[in-house]
Amino acid sequence: MMSNEEYRFGSASWSDESELRRAGLLSARGLQIGYSANKSICLETDAPIITVAGAGSGKMRDLLALAVARNAGNRNFILDPRGEIAAVTMVNFALNRSYLYCWNPTGMRGLPQHRMNPLDILRLNDPHFHADCKFIAESLIPTSGASNGRYFELRAREWIENIIKMLVERDGKVSFPALYRVINWIEADSNAWADCLEAMLGSSMDSVRRTAGEMLAKQQESEKEFGSILGEIYAHLNFLDDPMLQAALDGADASLADTCNSGQPTSWAINVPIEYVGLWSPILRTMFTVQMLYKSRAPSAPRVTMIIDEAGQLGNFEALLRAFTFGRGAGVQVWALFQDVGQIVRNFGAPALQGFMGSSALRQFFGVRDYQTAQMVSSMLGTETLEYDDSLRQADSKRQKMNAAMSIMNGGDPFSAYADMKYHAYGEEHRTKQARALMMPEEILSMPEDRQILFISGKSLKPIFAEKHPYYERSDFAGRFLPNPFHPPHDSVLTPSRWGRRCARVIVERVPQQFSHYPQYSDGMWSYVEGFRPS
Repeated sequence: MMSNEEYRFGSASWSDESELRRAGLLSARGLQIGYSANKSICLETDAPIITVAGAGSGKMRDLLALAVARNAGNRNFILDPRGEIAAVTMVNFALNRSYLYCWNPTGMRGLPQHRMNPLDILRLNDPHFHADCKFIAESLIPTSGASNGRYFELRAREWIENIIKMLVERDGKVSFPALYRVINWIEADSNAWADCLEAMLGSSMDSVRRTAGEMLAKQQESEKEFGSILGEIYAHLNFLDDPMLQAALDGADASLADTCNSGQPTSWAINVPIEYVGLWSPILRTMFTVQMLYKSRAPSAPRVTMIIDEAGQLGNFEALLRAFTFGRGAGVQVWALFQDVGQIVRNFGAPALQGFMGSSALRQFFGVRDYQTAQMVSSMLGTETLEYDDSLRQADSKRQKMNAAMSIMNGGDPFSAYADMKYHAYGEEHRTKQARALMMPEEILSMPEDRQILFISGKSLKPIFAEKHPYYERSDFAGRFLPNPFHPPHDSVLTPSRWGRRCARVIVERVPQQFSHYPQYSDGMWSYVEGFRPS
């Protein structure tokens, strides 16, 4: 136990390598989160993880590429906004006998383009049907927090919920293109909309019949209110008019339910251009919600790791906050990455910041660019008791000791002089203590690019001042990464070894029979680094 007398101003300090070893962080089990003295730090936990790292700080290069490569043999849901993670790590899924599906509407980086219907979870005879419809409507139309818009947002959410229910009841299924067609019919095709209203009024569900009556009454008697509610629906769902997006959501090559297959490790990479993330955020929030729901219905299935890069671009995302609070019990591990704590406050409100931080097993910070985040990290690190030589005070004590000695020679009282000499001799050697933040905010802002700060719960550990290294410099991962589509050359990679780095060709050839059924090689071709062919 720390001595409060010795550490009177605070006992903040860093964990050392022996403490990391005792905590099991150097055992190469779990997600890779960094390095200590060139040894991999891995965290085995089912609790959420939060990373706060500024733009251009190397999240993919130093963190996600290594974490996904190590976790490729498990089940993953990865929001990969630039397509880099899937492109660079794809060979690792074959090495681990894992399937990888890519939802890739824009055809990014030459990755596969698999179709998905996130609404395939909705089945009329499912006991969770009504709750699932509510969760999906919530993902599509989040509340803004503005009091003057809340009524219209909630009405729009309920209208969408019950239109979805009608489509499932009438057609046996629903998709986003089908939902968007019905929304357009409201004002563009009165005959088709009348047929939908008739189906809603004849529904077996009270809420659907009530909503149909409400919509009919407001359309005829309160056009302004009807237009305001419909405006909310258009505002949140008008991005669905993109034929490219509709094609990726119409029909399905696989389902998010496949990640819950105990017999075959399967992952989904959601590849959306970064500039589309905000625009398509309702779809991305829905995918996240449905993945959570599928896993909660399969508690005995292996854990699903959900990596949400650029989480701040998804807006108010109630399901993400719920996942941090309850996801652990559902067999889901959520890893959300933000650029600064301000993104959390803007999207979820100030109280939610404590919810994210308090629920996380790992709180990870690097590349901090803003003072608010730096202040918070400095406060989390705490205060140390700094002990130092106060040269001015020690020099004064030395002078006073010499004066006491001289007083004896000048006939002074020797007993009093001896007491003074003893006192000042102590002052001459005494070290001063004062309080100091373990790291000041300005020191966090100027932290070296190859350093990061980790706070890990449940291991009885002090903060960790860890290293981070680019994936392409790691000899322990040699041959396990393909070229980055953003950084040429694209036909070769540098593979590290103990003797330096050598240039290795990237082999592109027809996929062998044993891997031909893997979805990531659906075009019949595969790539690997020369000398590291999967077998």
